[in-house]
Amino acid sequence: MLEKDQILLKGREFYLCAPRGQLVEGYLVIAPFACIGCLAEKRSDALNEVVRMRDLVLRFYRECYGVQHAIVYEQGRAGGGAVLDAAGRFPLHAHLCFLPVAVDVHEAASREYTSIPVTELDALPELVSGKPYLYVEAWRGATGVKAAYVAATPGGRSRLETLRLKPEIARLLGHSDRGAWRDYPGDEERARVIRNFAGFASRLP
Repeated sequence: MLEKDQILLKGREFYLCAPRGQLVEGYLVIAPFACIGCLAEKRSDALNEVVRMRDLVLRFYRECYGVQHAIVYEQGRAGGGAVLDAAGRFPLHAHLCFLPVAVDVHEAASREYTSIPVTELDALPELVSGKPYLYVEAWRGATGVKAAYVAATPGGRSRLETLRLKPEIARLLGHSDRGAWRDYPGDEERARVIRNFAGFASRLP
């Protein structure tokens, strides 16, 4: 259950929030009001709303944190939950995650999964065709790369469906103890990012 101040921005079908579990200050999430399994289940016009929110978050990072190289990812039809279901998989719930850090997530993802170049979020439904996938926007050197990752083998599919990317990012950042919000709520960081976003939003036209 989100607290009232965690919701920073509301759209027609999606909202932006500052959840607990601030791996680093600035961790934000775009999620839908309606319960859906992944962003690839939404129409192009709805995904355009997500893209507008995403671009606003990246602008917020640039203006308030001086960050150019952020990570954006969605564990679409893959893991992401904190508790396994009866089939041993993490429950699906669409959410696009943001972290104001420069880590090459593509390297970790491409070790095991097949990469599909993505031009924009509204291309996801056709590209992944109902498969479990991991969507990542991150930087490789000076280049921003958008890609979806799907399993190339049945065993890879199984692992993808129980994947949680946040602990891997925490490990890459040297903060392995912050990979789960129950272990590291980050309430002080969350309070700061809420205040910072409020100030940023007040200056928007």
